[in-house]
Amino acid sequence: MRSTARGIPVAGLFLAVTAAGAVAAEKQPWRRAPAEAHAKTNPYDAQPDAVRAGRKLFARHCASCHGDQGRGGGEAPHVDADLVRDATPGDLFWFLTNGNLRHGMPSWSRLPDQRRWQLVAFLKTLDTSPSPHATSAGAAGESAPD
Repeated sequence: MRSTARGIPVAGLFLAVTAAGAVAAEKQPWRRAPAEAHAKTNPYDAQPDAVRAGRKLFARHCASCHGDQGRGGGEAPHVDADLVRDATPGDLFWFLTNGNLRHGMPSWSRLPDQRRWQLVAFLKTLDTSPSPHATSAGAAGESAPD
């Protein structure tokens, strides 16, 4: 087996780099999104009405697993984390569309594109600070869109 200058076998180095990439992909499952999806922009980006609709959709479809304020719960990850904020809108849209059943995330492809983009708009507004008082899941009495 060929070795690097420091004596680390090349095959071992390759496996370590591959494993690190797999771990990163597990923490950021949207990294598997195709380049075309990655490059998509949100047609509803930063539109207050879209963010409000996304908040309602989150409360209806996502909060039972991800928590009312996106702070996670049980096995579901925090959606207010920097990992989500750092993902492109296209990555998040692709992930919402395809899900990851192996880790309990369903596909939301049955929601119309507009609704999934509204969810993305909302997710991009979530507070990443450690404050437990961040409010992001919606006010009481708001009704969810149909």
